[in-house]
Amino acid sequence: MAESTMGHHLPEDTSRGEETTLAHAAKAGLPIARRELAQRETVPFERADKIIISGLEVFANHGVYPAENELGQKFVVSATLYANLRDAGESDDLAASIDYGAVCHTIDEYLRRHTFKLIEAAAEGTATRLLRDYPALIAVRLKIEKPWAPIGLPLGSVAVEIERTR
Repeated sequence: MAESTMGHHLPEDTSRGEETTLAHAAKAGLPIARRELAQRETVPFERADKIIISGLEVFANHGVYPAENELGQKFVVSATLYANLRDAGESDDLAASIDYGAVCHTIDEYLRRHTFKLIEAAAEGTATRLLRDYPALIAVRLKIEKPWAPIGLPLGSVAVEIERTR
């Protein structure tokens, strides 16, 4: 009869003489220490493959001032989609990738349907939506620029950039 795993914890470090094996874990090919588990599960998304969307223009109604919400303005969105694209590259099949055209329409639809005071909130909501709708995404970097920001001084753009992972 297999020993119950309830109450057992993976040891922190095998080098300090703590319990290093759990018979049932070893037989199942599972890691034998927390450090090993962490090393197996953490793959930096920065080293993942990327799909880059740059300069998507969206006309939406975000801003602190009532006129911004009533009249709307242009926002420029750039997104880096982190994913494993090997299968898509090898198979030449869109179903094995993330359809960047669909992602652009998702971003446009989301930003048009919602109204936020801050572009920080618009970015957070958009990133959450992308991670929810595209399960192949490991992470997303999203930049939302507001070139017509009403600050009363000449400027090229104001922007917020965030990164979110699963």
